Amino acid sequence: MNLKLILLSFIFFAPFSILAKSPEQVKSAFLYQISKFVEFAKADESQTMTFCFYDLHQGVGTVLNSTPSLSVNDKAIKIILIDKKQQISELSRFCDITYIDETEEDDIIPLWIDTISSDTLTVGESISFLEKGGIAALIQEGNKIRLYINKQQLLRSSFKVQSRLLAVSKFYPN
Repeated sequence: MNLKLILLSFIFFAPFSILAKSPEQVKSAFLYQISKFVEFAKADESQTMTFCFYDLHQGVGTVLNSTPSLSVNDKAIKIILIDKKQQISELSRFCDITYIDETEEDDIIPLWIDTISSDTLTVGESISFLEKGGIAALIQEGNKIRLYINKQQLLRSSFKVQSRLLAVSKFYPN
């Protein structure tokens, strides 16, 4: 009887513990999926999709960095650790997607103020990031992660975002 109860409880509760994901895991999955719906101008030149992070010891960068076999549209993924002092114009040369953790935003965004156009998709974690010139943000609302896109900054960028991604996004400002 006890063995049946244990097996029955394992069958019911094990899937829930497997499905539970941390916010970093969900955001890294979002970031990976976003990359499939963005067409970069320099895409023909490179055989890799480059993700840049300011921290690879914790957060979203760690999750993507721990899965080296991923690819995007038949391109290998390359993960790069970048320095906080690099200008966005420098990042545009080698980063397709640059992710900025919310704790890093205040240190990094002021370096980008003079930038008008960008070849890199900048993704942050807050509305404040979008207000300061970021292109996209993965924002936690309750137990969900939502994708917000800054329409004005997207229009200034040199890459194209497919309509399927725009259809599932919220826009800032409305």
